[in-house]
Amino acid sequence: MKKKILITLSFLLIGSGFIYAQNRNLQRQTDLFVETMDRNYVSPDFLETYDGTPYNSTTFLLGNIYINKELTKSDVAMRYNIYSDEMQVKESLQSEDKDITALIKSPDISVTILNETFIYVPKGKGLEKGGYFQVETTGKTYSLYKKLGKEYFEASKAKTSFERDVPAKFDDRTFYYIHFSNGAMVELPDSKKKRYKAFGESEALVKAYAKERKLNITEEKDLKKVIIYLDNQKSITQK
Repeated sequence: MKKKILITLSFLLIGSGFIYAQNRNLQRQTDLFVETMDRNYVSPDFLETYDGTPYNSTTFLLGNIYINKELTKSDVAMRYNIYSDEMQVKESLQSEDKDITALIKSPDISVTILNETFIYVPKGKGLEKGGYFQVETTGKTYSLYKKLGKEYFEASKAKTSFERDVPAKFDDRTFYYIHFSNGAMVELPDSKKKRYKAFGESEALVKAYAKERKLNITEEKDLKKVIIYLDNQKSITQK
């Protein structure tokens, strides 16, 4: 009798464990999203006209969502709202905009939209504020991240008959960061001279490589080559 009870309990425990695992998997997928539109700013969706765009793409595009680099949801309709630093999501490309939600901001969650990978980096270790970054290169020691930004300028009315109304507008801003294997982030200045200095003890090495290959480190494509080279050099010296 006791043996039968133990066997029954074992099956119950296994069954409950399986159900719990299923529920956790379901919860993990449904808990990815929150209601969107934190209206603590002037929302571009409610402006009649404006120049530029607050998004990386005005239309939603299909992408994938990963948790700890594991594919969790595929072919998701997404759009990155750069101005509000929000990864907007819809059920499908045909869904109405009123159904937009947003992805939870977590360093465990990353997305790919077309060929672009976005990760969320929390504040700390060189960052005063957390946010989404676009991954340009990934290395063992050095990686290059790009932070997309939007500066919003309010509309202005003409003060005289010789002037004209100026609509609200969004101007693009781009910032580059070196991401180190220990999680630290260093923003790269815009000027070439200051950008070289940001490499610290590797400044001379970077300069020599850029000169040899005729690279301009203020250009994204050349900066990526420099970071990849630097990471490879670091890997060689560590062997």
